[in-house]
Parts: sequence; structure tokens; C-alpha cells
Amino acid sequence: MAKYEAAQARLARADLREIDRYVASGEPMGKAAAWTAQINGSYSGIMGLPLFETAELRRPLGWRF
Repeated sequence: MAKYEAAQARLARADLREIDRYVASGEPMGKAAAWTAQINGSYSGIMGLPLFETAELRRPLGWRF
């Protein structure tokens, strides 16, 4: 049976000029950290690989990090 985790992120307000500048810088590719105002749930699940949840899924298989 699959297990799912939920997480929420609230992004800060930004005008279109700020967003265009930020995207043009290349910084946000693959992440949204600069615009993330609040996270509820797994930080790693929002910002990258959900490490705890992945480790829990691997544990029954005997795999370790």
C-alpha cells in the first residue's frame, strides 16, 4: 500500500517585474526557496527529496542510506 505525505508552502507576493528579474537570474531553477514564506509539513518534501519519507519506504526492504 502506498503512503502519501502532504505538505503546503505559502509563497510571498511579488510583482511581475520582480518575478521576471528573479527568473532571468537563473537562481530559481529547480527550487522556489526565495519566494517561500511558510512551510507546513515536510521541508525536504517541498525543497527537494523528502528524506524521512523516502527512508521510511526503504526500511522494510532492508535498504539503508
